Formats: sequence, C-alpha cells, structure tokens
Amino acid sequence: MTHYSHIPMVRILLPLLAGVTCFTFIEYFLHLYIILAVLLIFFLAGIIIYKYLLSHFHLSFIYGLNVMLFLFFAGYVLAQSRYELTSPDHFSHHSEENTMLQIRLTEPVAEKTNSFQVVGKVTHVIGEDKIKYVSGRIILWFEKSPEVNTLQYGDIILIENFYQETREPQNPNSFNYKHFLSRQNIFHQSYRRTGEWYHTGRNEGNPIVTAAHSMRSTALKTLEANNIKGRDFAVASALLLGYREYLDEDLQREFAGAGAMHILCVSGLHVGIIFLALNVMFGFLTRFKGGKYLKTVIIIILIWFYAAITGFAPSVLRASTMFSFVAVGQTFLRSTNIYNTLAASALVLLITNPFIISRIGFQLSYIAVISIVSLQPLFYKQLFFKNKILDHAWGIITVSLAAQLGTGPLALYYFNQFPNYFLLTNLAVIPLTGLIIKGGLLLFLTAPVAFISQYVGMVLSWIILLLHTAVRIIEGLPGSTANNLVIGFHDKLLIFFLIAVTGLLWMNKQKRLIYPLVAGSLLLSISLTSQHLTNKNRKQLVVYHIPRGTAVDILHQGNCYFFACENVLDNPGAIQFNIKDHRLKSGYRSANPKLLTDETIKERYLFKYKDFINIEGHTVRIIDNQFEIPSQRLFPDTLDHLIIRGNPRLSVSQLTEVMPARALVFDNSNALRQHRQWKNECDSLGINCWSVALQGAYVYNFENRQRSSIKNLLADR
Repeated sequence: MTHYSHIPMVRILLPLLAGVTCFTFIEYFLHLYIILAVLLIFFLAGIIIYKYLLSHFHLSFIYGLNVMLFLFFAGYVLAQSRYELTSPDHFSHHSEENTMLQIRLTEPVAEKTNSFQVVGKVTHVIGEDKIKYVSGRIILWFEKSPEVNTLQYGDIILIENFYQETREPQNPNSFNYKHFLSRQNIFHQSYRRTGEWYHTGRNEGNPIVTAAHSMRSTALKTLEANNIKGRDFAVASALLLGYREYLDEDLQREFAGAGAMHILCVSGLHVGIIFLALNVMFGFLTRFKGGKYLKTVIIIILIWFYAAITGFAPSVLRASTMFSFVAVGQTFLRSTNIYNTLAASALVLLITNPFIISRIGFQLSYIAVISIVSLQPLFYKQLFFKNKILDHAWGIITVSLAAQLGTGPLALYYFNQFPNYFLLTNLAVIPLTGLIIKGGLLLFLTAPVAFISQYVGMVLSWIILLLHTAVRIIEGLPGSTANNLVIGFHDKLLIFFLIAVTGLLWMNKQKRLIYPLVAGSLLLSISLTSQHLTNKNRKQLVVYHIPRGTAVDILHQGNCYFFACENVLDNPGAIQFNIKDHRLKSGYRSANPKLLTDETIKERYLFKYKDFINIEGHTVRIIDNQFEIPSQRLFPDTLDHLIIRGNPRLSVSQLTEVMPARALVFDNSNALRQHRQWKNECDSLGINCWSVALQGAYVYNFENRQRSSIKNLLADR
C-alpha cells in the first residue's frame, strides 16, 4: 500500500466510486438497522485490527482492506440516501384528490418542436384546509403559448395534483429516457395545456443562479448585436456559452461527422483553454511577494465568472471544479500529483451528487484528462521538433491521440461511431477554438464600448466561419466517420483494460504484462464473434411503437424487411429515433432495408402477396381499415400473427372465427380507445393479444417452419 501513499485521494475515491456504481446497478435499498449493524461491524473490526494486527507486518494489509470496504459501503449508502423517490416527503406519496402542487422552476424554459419543457421542484401540496411541505423534481411539458414565454427560472407555478410516471423505453434497445431522468432524481412528468397551470407571480430563485442566467441572456444578446448572425451565431452560442438551442440537425451532423462535436459542448477543453490563458495573463504576479496566491484567487474567480456566464451548465460546473483544484494544487502544494488533484475534485462532485457518475459528460471529461496526463507525455517525447510551429502541431496531435484513446471506447459504446480524421480535425479546430474563446471573452469585456466591440465581433465572426468551413470540409471527406459500430458494456471494459495494459507495457517493459494483454484480446475477440453469430442467426418480428404510425421489421439472418405506413416512411427522424438502435444492435448496419411495398414479393426465404407475409413458414397477415370480414374461413391453417392497423371497424370474435391466429397485435396507428376495447375483448375470450400503445413494441423470435399451406394456396392463385 505504501507504493500508492502519494495519491491518498485516489485511494479514497475508487472504493467510494465503486459503492455508488454498485447501487446504481442493483438499486437494492438497505434498511436503517442493517446500515447501523454494518457500521458497528466496521467500527469493531477497526479496533481489533488496530490493537492486534497492525503489529504484524504481513497482516497490515487487512487494515487497508477494512478501510476500502468501509468506503465502498459508504458510497453505496451515500447513493441510497440521495435517491429521492424513497423519501416519505416525496410528492408522489401525497397524491390526494382536489389538491394542487406548488412548483418552483429550477431551470429556464426550453423550447422544443411542439412544446415547451421545464424542470421544477415540487415544494408544497396545497389542499382546501392544509398545506404540506414536500420534495421531489418533476419535468413539465407546456402547450406552446405566449404565457409560457414569460416564465423564468425561480418562478412559482401551480398545477393540479395529477401527473404520470416517466415511461420505460417503448422500443427495444432505444434510449432509456426513464433511466436517464431517474439519475437526475426525476421520476414523473406532466403535460399541461394553456389554462391548466397558474403563474403565481412569485419568484424564489437563488439570486446567484438568477444572475447567472441573466448574464447568459445578456451575453447572447451581445453576440447578436455584434455582427454574429445565423449559423455563426448558433455555433458561437454553443461554443462560448453552452447554449445549444439554435443548433440545427445539419450543423450537429457536420460537427459530429468531423469529430468536432466536443467543441460545441462547453466542458473541460473550454475551461482548460481559459485556465491556461489566465495563467499566462497573470503570470507576472508571481514576481511579487504573495503574488502566486493572488494569482490563484484571481484565476479561480474568473473561471467561476465564466461558469456564471454559461448559466452554470453542469459540464462547466464539473470543469470549473476540476481546474479550481488544479490551480490550488499548483499554488499551495510543493509537490502536487495531478491524479490526486483530479481525484479530489471528483470526490467533491461525487459527494455533492453521487449520480453524476452516470452522466456521459462526467465520464468523458475525467477519462479524457486522465488519458492526456498519462499518455500525452509518452507520445510527445517520441519526436522532437526545433521549429516552434511544428512542435506546437505535434503537441496538439499527441493531446488528441491521448484523449481519443481514452474516450474512444465510450464514444463507440454510447454513440456507435468513430471519427476517422480526428487528428486532422483537432489540428484545425483546437487552435481556432482557442481563438474563438479568447475573442468571445474580449467581445464580452468590450461590449460597453460599441465601436470596439463591433470590430471584435467582425473578427470573431470570420474565425467562426473559418472553423465551420474547416469542419464542413473534413466532414465531407470520404470515410470521415465510421458509423454503426456497436460494442457491448463488457466490450467497452475490455477495450479500456487493453489500453491500460498496453500503456503499462510500453512504460515498464515488463514481459509478464503480455499475458493479460493476450488474454484480454482473446476475450474481446470471443465476445465480438459471439455477438456476430447471434445476430447472424437472428429471426425476429418487431412491431414498433411509433406515434400514430405503423412500422414492422422482419429481421432474418442479417437481412431486414420493412413494412410501414406513409407517415413513417416520410419521417426519417421517427425511424432514426425509434427503430435504428434496435437494427444496429441486431446486426443490421444498412440504412436501406428491403421495403415490403410491392403487392407480390418472392425471395428465397420470404413470400408476400398483398397483406400476407410468409417468412420461412411463419405467417403474418396485416389488416387495415379497408378490410372486410369474410363470410367464411379462408385458410385451413392458423396464422401466427394478425397485425391490426389503421382503426378498422371490426369485432375480434368475428375476425378470429374466419381468420384464427396465435397472436393478435394492435399497432400504434389505431386509436387508444380501440386498443382498450380490443384488448378487453381478447382478454374475455382468452385470445393472446398485444397492444403496442399500452404495452410498447412487440418483439417475437421465430424458428424455421415447413412451407405452409397458406403460401401454397396463395402461390396457386
């Protein structure tokens, strides 16, 4: 243990982090008496170890093990204590009728495509004769109206005590929005039309946060008033202030395709550039007595002032905390360790909000910095350039390479893509980003002097245009992005393991490290091969949950056959959001599945005639509002699936008499009342059915079957 004595904060952080992570995975709640009993055991064990075992050198490790287990348990209990849903004061435990919820808005209102969204903290449940103090957060969706535009952070509103739980993902392998919100202690949501909410006219927002949001609003107006318009304004507001509301899909696609999306999310890169610039700017203070302390105070104040300008965006709060610790560590400690400093900042953030570990930004920020600190010096000293420009370029390349090695597995896992030209991109965008950040700060400082700020804004606009042009050119290069790359959670861990072992092997040149490297590579190969074989043999019918639409996939051994209504086919965004993730994780990479639009299709495995589909003997019939129930049974065999769409007027009992099926599926193009009516009828008749609107997407795995008589009969016709 003495080998790691110089990084005590890391030794504290890791078991605490493991305990929090354990709770987020299993979410098992310990009773108070169990917690007290375990704490007593740790206390007694500590006394015994201290008195009887520390004197034996070969047993001294037990003391460290006891401390690590205690910290693991402390992390678990910390996460459990911050899980607000279990609190008896949570508003969901006080759902009395004829009461109102008083809500304080904790964020500014965000405009979405069809509504406004805001997060609020429920503070009171108000009845006719009593008021209860409660807790808990809720996400509100408002119908678009001029009244919503008047709402601000801290405003107090009233709504009826009626809300819904956030829903589980309705399609397989789609983004789990419920899980995402739960990590922010949000478990409920409510949609309110105009007239269904009441503005009290009061504001109880934190004055500091209110001032921060006001500063960001002023900064946005300053950009607009100084020659920064259109898409340049969208890029500037995101890059400088973390305000991404003006970014359209094309802009995001261009920056993501070039591997430059990170510069549009104000984070460690931006705060790091400001930190380095301030270090240089106020370096002269170190010449005076006590100047280094004054320099540190000024840098920390200005970093947090920048955080305020961004509206205290979560990513900026993380980065500002991290670099504040770095500044203090460099100034007040004679021999500081960067890993210790990073661990200290992460520890503060973890204690403040243990669920921050599930934030992608938190993971990317710390892994990127750790990778740069660990690997960049190794890369940098491999080449030496006397020319300052070449040396600076080599520095950017090594930083980019180190950061990408660390964050690459996360990018693959979360986003299923990898920017192939990230080195070229960073050579262009990092210097330009530095200029834009410094120019943006200069613009905000000179804003009171209009004739100066106008020229600064003009130059800044040219630099942003140059940045955007460089990104667009790189994104347009052939093979700029490797898309549709899918790895599992365990694959991600194995890749991190291989990177770490390779780095240790490079630094220490120990031959014994070759064995874990080979073992890890073998496990990763087995995992990827196993997943490939599973997908290659996949045979699956999926009826997706798409609002007011029909979407059916037949996935068969690497092929995809797609049936959909015109509303879905004309809406690529709906396919991207609801369907693409499942296809990717099922092994189908192409963006163009085979459409089942023709009346008759004959392939090796699939046969389609009008609304009948036969895939290796598995039979499906799709019924819409043009269907009329025949007077007698058409086919001798029982269908496997009967998919009902488009609100046909029919009786389930009459339909199944002439067209029996093993399962009835009602897709989301039917009205909700029809779903309830048909499902009740099926339940009373003992018929197997599935309502996509009520139960989510329908997924069925089928096996090979002999050529059915339905296929024969239709082929003869």
